[in-house]
Amino acid sequence: MTRAAPSPSKVGIVSLGCPKALVDSERIITRLRAEGYEIAPDYAGADVVLVNTCGFLDSARAESLEAIGEAVAENGRVIVTGCLGAEESVVRAAHPKVLAVTGPHQYEAVMEAVHVAAPPAHDPLFDLVPPQGVRLTPR
Repeated sequence: MTRAAPSPSKVGIVSLGCPKALVDSERIITRLRAEGYEIAPDYAGADVVLVNTCGFLDSARAESLEAIGEAVAENGRVIVTGCLGAEESVVRAAHPKVLAVTGPHQYEAVMEAVHVAAPPAHDPLFDLVPPQGVRLTPR
C-alpha cells in the first residue's frame, strides 16, 4: 500500500517595481520551492497571494495599492512585501484585510507569514528532522 504524497500549499506571486524587487521575488520563490510550495498561476489556485510592491514613485505606489486590492478581492488571503510594505500604515489604511506586511529584503519575515497563512504540507519523513537541523560534526 502506497501513501499519497501530501498536497503542497500554493502561493501566488505578483511582483512590481525595479530589478531589485524582482531579485527579492526570485529569492522568495526559490525559498518557497525549496520548502515544497508550488507557485500558483492565478489567484483562484493560490492558498495565499504575495504582492511584492514598489513605493518609489507616486504612480508606482498607486499601482501597488491597486494590485493589493485586486489580490484581496480575488483571493482574500494576501501578504504584502517590498518598498511600499516598509510603510505598513499606508498599506493597512488602504487594505486592512491583508494578513501581513513586510518591507524589502525581509525574506525571513515573508516566509514566516507564508508559513502561518499556508503551512507547508506535512511530510512524516522530513518532519523527523528538527527545524534547527541535525549537527553531524562537533564545533
